[in-house]
Amino acid sequence: MSDADRAKWLESRSWSLLEIVVKENAMSLLQRLSVCQLSLPDTTFEQDLDLIKASGATGVAISEFKLRDGEEGRQIAALKESGLTATICIPANTSPLPLRPDNIFPGPADPDLRLEAMLESIRRIAKFEPDCILVVTGSSSGYDVADARKIAVEALREATALAVSLGTRLALETNRNEGLDFSFLRSMPETIDFLDEVGGSGIGLLYDFYHLWDEDNIVADTERFASRIFGVQYNDWREPPRCFADRLLPGDGIMDIPALLGALERGGYTGWYDFEIFSDDGRWGTELPDSLWKIPYDKLIERAHAGLLKAWDLRT
Repeated sequence: MSDADRAKWLESRSWSLLEIVVKENAMSLLQRLSVCQLSLPDTTFEQDLDLIKASGATGVAISEFKLRDGEEGRQIAALKESGLTATICIPANTSPLPLRPDNIFPGPADPDLRLEAMLESIRRIAKFEPDCILVVTGSSSGYDVADARKIAVEALREATALAVSLGTRLALETNRNEGLDFSFLRSMPETIDFLDEVGGSGIGLLYDFYHLWDEDNIVADTERFASRIFGVQYNDWREPPRCFADRLLPGDGIMDIPALLGALERGGYTGWYDFEIFSDDGRWGTELPDSLWKIPYDKLIERAHAGLLKAWDLRT
């Protein structure tokens, strides 16, 4: 073999190996893709399983709103038959303090009644063997700040103990308060401090791009706290948002998603990437002419995955 031929062979072989590495990296992410049922508001539980499985994703973030009273056994059987894993699941009763406005997650105002309902939601969802169950603190509006924190800490300690006893865990989400007040926690470091106060390994951080992407030091904090992250929800940001439910597909907004993905990977995060968007088509008061919920759901999921995979290849 001449030197020129050898050089060509080595060049072709190196590209082949590179392609293999890229493919393996993509596969490592594909096996961790999930879809939140809240992103698909007009389908049934079973239709979601079919759509998500067909997309190539391997996980489904179950919404309790799509469970049917008395039919949970059938739905558990359908989940097992689909081969999908229950990932970052969403209870109907998700916080010990009220959510504002309360039209999305309605519930009683009294914290004791809210805790009772939240525990019941955890018991119900735990039967689906989820990787984790999303919780938030709720709003501190109307409360003394210290009192609100005490209520939330004590309630989430009890909820965490229950989740662990049932073989699952909780993932606590922050809230940026863009038209919604679901939490008095506003940043990742603040949430980590709160988690330390709750204590135990059964509760961690839910990392939602939408709520965290533009924080100061987000890349450094993401890498630093990656071991505390139990699940990631992905989407993109429109600037400016036209309402509180105006999220975009990854790559269509202004987030530096490759930087977030790189920080998560460097920090050692190996959990689920769950597609979660809200794009009001009028049901919540703002009919966006280009609402993503007007796209056929199979195409919506396909575009979401494609955007995240592209960002993954560009991660820094």
